[in-house]
Amino acid sequence: MNPTLRDTLPHKETPFLRILHILVAVLVLAQIINSNFTESEALHESGLNGIVTWVHVISGFGLIFCGIAMMAWMLTQRGFKYYFAWLALDFRGIVDDIRTLAQRQLPDAHAGGMAATVQGLDVLALLGVALCGAAWFVLNATLGPVSSVTESVLDLHKFLTVFIETYFWAHGFMGLVHMYLTLRAQRKYQYSE
Repeated sequence: MNPTLRDTLPHKETPFLRILHILVAVLVLAQIINSNFTESEALHESGLNGIVTWVHVISGFGLIFCGIAMMAWMLTQRGFKYYFAWLALDFRGIVDDIRTLAQRQLPDAHAGGMAATVQGLDVLALLGVALCGAAWFVLNATLGPVSSVTESVLDLHKFLTVFIETYFWAHGFMGLVHMYLTLRAQRKYQYSE
């Protein structure tokens, strides 16, 4: 068996989630890149700034639907407690993961663990940023860009974006490391046969 990059991508057993995962990653990366070129005043322009701003808005609305789909999939497949055990003050999974890390080993994903907790929080943050952006869009259209409420919602949107960007780059880096280690293990196994 010749190992391929495609074999290292996550969610091989669930193609829907694999496609959704990749779509969210591409949309978030596009949001990060084009957010540097968006201007709220450009919504009424027809130039490059207007186009980039509208792409940001439209892909943001797309992320709302993707985030809802991802959260629905997560909750129907594994349940609320898998990702949000900490809300019931159940920290056993996180404590177990810390013990595993203290032994210089990587913990497996499990209910209430660090990976599940971070994933749950990230999808909530994704929805929070996207919904906040949508709220800004509606307020900008109804109250105008100079309204203090509109400006406050835009500031909150920018603040919440920090969490998504941090997660995106950290998750992407860990994903690349995982893919590298998987390919290396597959090649090592292939040569030992």
